Amino acid sequence: MKSINVHPVFRELFGKKIALLEMWLALLFCIGMSVILLTLTYGDWQRLAVWKIMMIVMLTIDITGGVIANFSYSTNDYYRSNSRARLIFIGIHIQPIILAMIFGEQYLLSISVWVYTVLSAFFVNTLYTFPSQRLIAGVLSVSGITLLLLLAGYASKLFLALLSLYTFKVVFSFAVDHYGTRDS
Repeated sequence: MKSINVHPVFRELFGKKIALLEMWLALLFCIGMSVILLTLTYGDWQRLAVWKIMMIVMLTIDITGGVIANFSYSTNDYYRSNSRARLIFIGIHIQPIILAMIFGEQYLLSISVWVYTVLSAFFVNTLYTFPSQRLIAGVLSVSGITLLLLLAGYASKLFLALLSLYTFKVVFSFAVDHYGTRDS
């Protein structure tokens, strides 16, 4: 499979050298899912200030882009070789709090999603060589998303979709070493 060297600016997203297929799948999912989410939820954000709309578009692209890019061998390898960067990546993902500020709603829910997701991701990250790391991450991410949907009340569809994708991205796509060797 043909690979390309990644420009240093994009290494946090794609690693150092990525297979073209993985890069294109990540980009196509990011663009396609962002367009779908923003189109189908236009009513949720159409009346917001321009700067808020720009922030929503950027956060949507960031979240959807990472969902698939974090599964790539190159991105996984990049963070496997730099555990400090992995921990920083998990810690700085405060998108739920930013989304609550933009939408002006569901602050407690957003903070709860952020805390649950970050704690789950840190825990999953500690299971680096544990054979069931992926399974545990799957349980934690799906449980978090289910609880979010059950407890969300009347939150907007875009808000819920982005929080769900965020939880999946950070807990399952990112915190799991998908290509690492597991102890038996």
